[in-house]
Amino acid sequence: VHAIFLVLIGRFSVKLYWSYTLFYAIGTLGAIQIPVVGLTPLKSLEQIGPLGVFGVMQLLYAVNVYCRVKKISDPDQVFKLRVQAFSLGAGVAAAVAASLYPTGYFGPLSSRVRGLFVQHTRTGNPLVDSVAEHQPASANAYYQYLYSACYLAPIGFVRIFFGLHDSKYFLGLYGAIAYFFSAKMVRLIILLGPVASALSGVAVALLFEWAVDQLNFFSSSASAETDGEEEDDSKNETSDDAKAGAKKADGSKKAAAKKKAAVAAPAPEKGPLGPEFDAFLGQAKVSYEKNRAPRRVFAVFLVYVIVIRGADFFRYCQQMAMAMSNPSIMFNAQLRDGTKVLVDDYREAYFWLRDNTPEDSRVMAWWDYGYQITGIANRTTIADGNTWNHEHIATLGRCLVSEEKTAHRMIRHLADYVLVWSGGGGDDLAKMPHIARIANSVYSTVCDGDPLCSQLGYLDRKGTPSPFMAKSLLYKLHSGNQRPGVTVEKSRFTNVFNSKFNKVRIWKVEKVDEESKRWVADPANRICDPPGSWICKGQYPPGFLKYIKDRKDFAQLEDFNARKSDDKEALEYQKKYHESMEKRQRQRP
Repeated sequence: VHAIFLVLIGRFSVKLYWSYTLFYAIGTLGAIQIPVVGLTPLKSLEQIGPLGVFGVMQLLYAVNVYCRVKKISDPDQVFKLRVQAFSLGAGVAAAVAASLYPTGYFGPLSSRVRGLFVQHTRTGNPLVDSVAEHQPASANAYYQYLYSACYLAPIGFVRIFFGLHDSKYFLGLYGAIAYFFSAKMVRLIILLGPVASALSGVAVALLFEWAVDQLNFFSSSASAETDGEEEDDSKNETSDDAKAGAKKADGSKKAAAKKKAAVAAPAPEKGPLGPEFDAFLGQAKVSYEKNRAPRRVFAVFLVYVIVIRGADFFRYCQQMAMAMSNPSIMFNAQLRDGTKVLVDDYREAYFWLRDNTPEDSRVMAWWDYGYQITGIANRTTIADGNTWNHEHIATLGRCLVSEEKTAHRMIRHLADYVLVWSGGGGDDLAKMPHIARIANSVYSTVCDGDPLCSQLGYLDRKGTPSPFMAKSLLYKLHSGNQRPGVTVEKSRFTNVFNSKFNKVRIWKVEKVDEESKRWVADPANRICDPPGSWICKGQYPPGFLKYIKDRKDFAQLEDFNARKSDDKEALEYQKKYHESMEKRQRQRP
């Protein structure tokens, strides 16, 4: 963005050309060596913009070289050459794009990127809409993560517009763009951190330099005052000499006219706000120059504030660093009787899996906990935060929200254990509406045509579940054998672990299909690119395929490679989804 901005305002240079060319070439060549990245930087619309800037740089440099060789310096002629070069480049680019478009070469914008330009929960993708970190940032979030930089960075942002040059353009663009996107999505405040620090440094330097200048008794201001006094004395002496010469001169009108022209002072320029404001401004400047003592007092106070607030900011940063680096699966809490306890349920559950289950065990849980199960329990999980397959996440959701008997028939082909978060707060029951919506986006029978699955929830304040919720496997594994009337069939699932504060429950899947388990574990059934690597396309065992035959791949709004005119069902789903979300928003107070 910075590079193309400099080009647009006419600040293209050889230095800019080489800086961007080397940056893009080396960075892209390095990125495409990573198998999971591949040619994505050259195919995805989210990343193809830098390629366009790279092309612009090459055209501009080629024109510059041509003009230097041909010794062309006329601006009009140079402009015509650039127009011709860009016309040719645009034609070639259009021809290449037109030839690649029918092949599906270009990847669409993802829902996450689309969520940066539309209101949260309006992307049309229930999976993206379910993530809390995709919500807009609040003022409290900015203060929590930036602290004093919230107030200093805007001062630095304004300051950089005085005496602009390339590096200041960079800070300004970076700050404006980072703030825009962080305001759209709270997780992107991390992008604002570096530029907020830089702009805060500009503000602190500005204030500190002014304060030091006031405290320096031999500063340039004092020298300026001395120079002013000497200049006044010189003017007075010159004026006296002129008067003496005038008395001796012949009193002719011609001599008087010459004298008048010589000593006449130029009329002061009038300001745009009128003579009254000019007079006020002049008086303010005089008053500012005379009152050095108050300025020095304020400068001492300002230095004191900078030092104190700087030390406070350092302490706050250390506290935040420790808080964010500490394990989030352990935290302090207070019981109803006031007793302070350490809630260690999550680590306890993962250690139990590690120590009490076979190494080849597969654990089914909602994707949020996938990394923790893999990293701490060292067990295979069905999905995690890097699972980009929308249909697979929907299949996982369908297993959890289906009735117990139907769910068991599917899960026995995929997992040996099922882990659920319970205990209130943000547990799996709180996430269940989102889980059902995601499942319904691929399996339309999950919620019988209701894209928001509004029939899922509680009927009253006593926590009475709706019929849909009461029959679901997730509700039974969450509350089974703990709430009156909620039971789990032992021939299907056996409760093998409950954490100390009931935050995590683990259930063993009975009657696991061993044939499906062996098929999945067989390396011959893995499709890997390159062969033998860990980058393998997921496949379901043959025995499970009958349960996903009604699956319909989710149609992304952004996928222009898909023919939406041929999929009326997908269009109808998106229409109903957005209408339902808007209706729900209007009903909220």
